[in-house]
Amino acid sequence: MDDHPSPPDQPQELADLAERLNESLRLSGASSAEQTFGIGCALGITPILVILLVLFIFKVINLILALILLVMSLLAMVGVAMLVAQRARLNGVNHAYRTAVKTEIDQYLVQSGLTRSEFDHLVSKLLPASAPLQAFLSEKEQA
Repeated sequence: MDDHPSPPDQPQELADLAERLNESLRLSGASSAEQTFGIGCALGITPILVILLVLFIFKVINLILALILLVMSLLAMVGVAMLVAQRARLNGVNHAYRTAVKTEIDQYLVQSGLTRSEFDHLVSKLLPASAPLQAFLSEKEQA
């Protein structure tokens, strides 16, 4: 058996590989973001509720002000959790690329005989501009 794909099969094989690697990056980032957002919200709501409850019990604020402050605090907490989740998504994608995707690309390059710049050029045409894998292609850095 020949390890090198025949020329007609190579574009389809490359497209499948690019889609699979891109999906792997997307799922890694989404998983990190979801987990971080959930933890951020869970950890953020407790102090908010405790502070507002203590202020309400000691009659520092009334019920209406407590509800208004609760809504404002929750909005702020969700905003901060979203920012942290976005950062976690980027870190998750970078980690997945370094640990798994780059290795698979290198293995494919050895099997196919392509150079990294050829691979990057071909894959950049196959994937949409918003694809996570696009951020790691050298073609985008030069453009």
